[in-house]
Amino acid sequence: MITRTLFIALLLVGVQSSAQLHGLMSQKAPNYNDTVWTIKGKQALGPSVKTVKLDFALDARQTLISSERTRLAGIRLGLEIRRVHRIGLGIYGLGDGVELEELPEIDSTINKANLKLAYQSIYYERVLHFSRKWEWSATCHFGRGKVTGSFERIGLTGSNVLQEQKLNVLELSTTGYYNINYWLSSGIGLGYRFMYGLPKEIGDVYEAPVALIRVRIKLGKLVKSIWDKDTQNLY
Repeated sequence: MITRTLFIALLLVGVQSSAQLHGLMSQKAPNYNDTVWTIKGKQALGPSVKTVKLDFALDARQTLISSERTRLAGIRLGLEIRRVHRIGLGIYGLGDGVELEELPEIDSTINKANLKLAYQSIYYERVLHFSRKWEWSATCHFGRGKVTGSFERIGLTGSNVLQEQKLNVLELSTTGYYNINYWLSSGIGLGYRFMYGLPKEIGDVYEAPVALIRVRIKLGKLVKSIWDKDTQNLY
């Protein structure tokens, strides 16, 4: 009886050990597709990260038009791919324009001017670092737009229309984000806007550094969290 009991116990232990060994051997090594490159090296995405999701941001910029500081408002909509790649379209403009009391880049006799800028761009943003609360990225915008406006000269009455000019825009910037919660992030950054296709004197008016203020709204996560509470833990 003792021998039979011992034999059965040893058999059960052997079966269990064999199953555990098989489980260890069958585990797959980490796949490169499950990681992305950041400044820390390869960083795991985790099984719950969606391959593609919506990227939506309100994108305001403080910038200079001639020597006047003004705000360039914008909105962007695109896709986020594998957590670190964002690509899409942006729309930007000065609204009613910026009022200037001089415009020496074009003519020293101008004592009043209203200038407008509007452009549409394709953007690519690469996330360089991310964690639960912080993120750092670099962005490139390339687009097409136009500048318009009007001006007045010293000693002359009436306004003159500044001929509409088509332009190409290249903007390079870097932004740091803070995740307020799982669906809302705020960010600040710095960059520079280059203008192409304009006469030099007009290009000098619009080409300038930019300070970014960005609010990212993760609409997809907000909606999905209604029925999937685990979404709130993804950053």
